[in-house]
Amino acid sequence: MTSHRAIARAGLVVSGAFLVSRVLGWVRYTVIGAGFEAPELDAYFAAFRLPDFIFQLVAAGALSSSLIPVVAGLLAADERDRAWRVVSSVANLMLIGLAIAAAVMFVLAPVIIPAITPGFTQAGWDRTVDLTRIMLLSPIFLALGSVATSLLNAEGRFAASAVAPIVYNLAIIGGALILGPSLGVTGLAISVVLGSLGHLLVQVPNILAAGYRHTRGVDLADPAARKALTLMAPRAVGLGATQITFLVVTSIATVLGTGALTAFNFAFLLLQIPLGVIGVPLGVVVLPALSREAATGRLDEFAGLVSRGARLLLFVMLPIAGLGMVLRREIVELLFGYGRFDAASVDLTAATLLTFLVGLAAHALIAVLARAFYARQDTATPVAAAVASVLVNTTLSIALAGPLGLPGIGLAIAIGAWFEAALLLGLLRRHVPQFSLWPIVLVAVRSLTATAAMSAVAFATLGGLRLIGSIEPGKVELLVRSAIVTGLGLAVYVLLAAALRIPELPSIVGAMADLIRRPRRA
Repeated sequence: MTSHRAIARAGLVVSGAFLVSRVLGWVRYTVIGAGFEAPELDAYFAAFRLPDFIFQLVAAGALSSSLIPVVAGLLAADERDRAWRVVSSVANLMLIGLAIAAAVMFVLAPVIIPAITPGFTQAGWDRTVDLTRIMLLSPIFLALGSVATSLLNAEGRFAASAVAPIVYNLAIIGGALILGPSLGVTGLAISVVLGSLGHLLVQVPNILAAGYRHTRGVDLADPAARKALTLMAPRAVGLGATQITFLVVTSIATVLGTGALTAFNFAFLLLQIPLGVIGVPLGVVVLPALSREAATGRLDEFAGLVSRGARLLLFVMLPIAGLGMVLRREIVELLFGYGRFDAASVDLTAATLLTFLVGLAAHALIAVLARAFYARQDTATPVAAAVASVLVNTTLSIALAGPLGLPGIGLAIAIGAWFEAALLLGLLRRHVPQFSLWPIVLVAVRSLTATAAMSAVAFATLGGLRLIGSIEPGKVELLVRSAIVTGLGLAVYVLLAAALRIPELPSIVGAMADLIRRPRRA
């Protein structure tokens, strides 16, 4: 089996676990959307900003971008004990930073929260401060879980770490159903902390089985430990800068009316579903392979892996975006139109989802392109691109929110994502001459052509179904309508892809066939 086919198959396997997680993520949002009023949910989502900020600044993707290449190299050299010491040093230093940051945010929350939520009332500020202080424990547990995930991925073990987000979502769903009725949104905040703890604990048996043993202290005398921390620094800056986008969005959304911040988060969740099922898993499984090719100097193979990943993402994500745009209202109504999530909330979320989807393929590309730089132990370049993107989307968010409202923010983020993806493509071409842009451009043009035709057919079909259907369709009718439009649209896309000879179509079919045949050969 070729390395491309093996990576595609691994991506399909990991995507299955991510799909379950994303489905549970939808269930989580549906449960809280149906059970809580908009002012409570606005406070709940605003309360994530400070915990998320310190988590992204200290841990999150900074760990995977720094630990995986370094630890994978040590494991390949059969230096397992040294690899564990490096992981321990990074984890210990990270925990110190998180504890200090959480303590500072706990004290300053009453000052910071009103500054980033200018549209809230005093009652809203008080509620958000209380929720923030509870959830400041979650980044500590999530950071430790991220260390475990990085260690397992460096070992080539993806399934166990993919289960962790499932546990996180289940805990929040349980908290909403069990704690919510008596404690309100405070119960949700408590369940977030419990979910982050579960995210860590579910991975502990697997890292122990891998032979990991934690050591105390921070061994900065080890060049590998210093290398990992050096790689983390620029990535942490980039992730911290990215959080500025969400701080700006939170600030703008709170002045656009009650429920705007909730609608933004619901639309953003829908954007994350295809990214979490396809884009992120592909980036996860391709990083160790890219790291090995880069470490051994096989730049032709390295460039081929990146190109293949980018083309696969464009081929898959563009039609998903097209169908999502056509079916945006049906999707939101089907997934979230329950309980207290009323028609106005559905309309606002659907309109925001439309503009978010403009950047879907770009977000997916970034997941792979950034990891191509991480594999070469270069975190500074993708960070510079991310910071530039933040400048673009925050400026545009402020400019477009006035005339377009909440959908203007979605459009600004989409434009920023395409700017970042284009910048990464150009910089990778400069750094790796073996990397060719032409095959990617060719697949993009052909896939976009097929997507446009597919979307036109889907739009016409949906219009016809709406004419012959009920004025206020129920969930079953919406589901049937969406299934018909999706099935017909995908059939048109596949036929056009075959006619245009897009090479990614037979590659995907072959990978899926190989995955299906695998149990029979076992």
